[in-house]
Formats: sequence, C-alpha cells, structure tokens
Amino acid sequence: MKILKGILFFLVVLIILFLAVALFLPSTSHVERSITINLPADSIYALVVDYNYYQDWNPWSKMEPTAKGEISGPVGQAGQKWSWEGEIIGSGSLTTEKIIPGEYIESKLEFTAPQAMQSKDIWKFESTQAGSKITWINEAELGYPVERYFGLFMDNMLGGEFESGLVNLKMLAENKYQTN
Repeated sequence: MKILKGILFFLVVLIILFLAVALFLPSTSHVERSITINLPADSIYALVVDYNYYQDWNPWSKMEPTAKGEISGPVGQAGQKWSWEGEIIGSGSLTTEKIIPGEYIESKLEFTAPQAMQSKDIWKFESTQAGSKITWINEAELGYPVERYFGLFMDNMLGGEFESGLVNLKMLAENKYQTN
C-alpha cells in the first residue's frame, strides 16, 4: 500500500510539474526562412499567390504527389482555397485572407488530420539589388499545455521543409521566367 501511495504521489508531482513548466513556455510559435531569387518580386509572387502552382514547388506536395487536392475560390485573390487529403501529409486547407499585390500574402492554414491545428502562413516579397528576397513565415497560437511543448520543436520540424520549398520555388521561377 505504501508503494502504491508513493507511485501515486510521484505521478501527481509529475503532472503538476508538467503543467507548471507549460505556463512559462511560449504561447506562440514563429518559423521563418528566406531566399534570394534573381528575378523580380512580381514574378515570384505570381507563383505563390496562385495555388495552381503549389504542386510544382511545395515540399509537402512533392512528399505525397498522389494526395487528393482541390482548389476553389477566386485565383490569386482573398478567398482562394486549396484543400488536400493524403495518407502521409494528412488533411487540411490553406485559404488566402489578405493580399498586397506583389508584396504580401497572408493565409489561414488549417490541419484537420492527423491533428487539428491552425496557423498563419505569411509570404513577403521584397525587391533587392540581387533580385528578390522571398520570406516564408508560419505563426501559430499554442494551446496550453501540450501545444506549448510541441511549439519548442516547430522550427526544427518546419524549417527544413520551408528551406526545401523555397529552393523548389527558386528553381521553378528561374526555369519558368529565364527560359521565356
């Protein structure tokens, strides 16, 4: 009986510690990666604002090219939506919410499976002397307590995929616009 009480006490302390530490963890996550592409920002913007191009550069589309996808709404405008369903990449949607043509795109990213989660997908396009600086950002509010622990690993989990996607986007843009 004493051993059982000891185990129960240990579990209660562990749960309290888990909850207490989560109070001090960040309540948001921010993942950001950039790339410079030797083309005008408008050219790159056109490949990101139109979801019809996503399968050509998006790292998750390349991970599971057989995933079902559907694009709806006005192409290149607020309200455009890309929904997908796959065994590897799960299910979700990306809906354009705010656009500043040639400069900025903000979308709502929703995952429904394997785990429900929402975040903002943000793109910035800046002209530079070398062409364009393209920045891809993901921002999310993290629920208490479990998502806050999950948030500690977001940059490591998404960062590499963002880098891969940006390289794919650069290759697509350079092949599309420098050969025309």
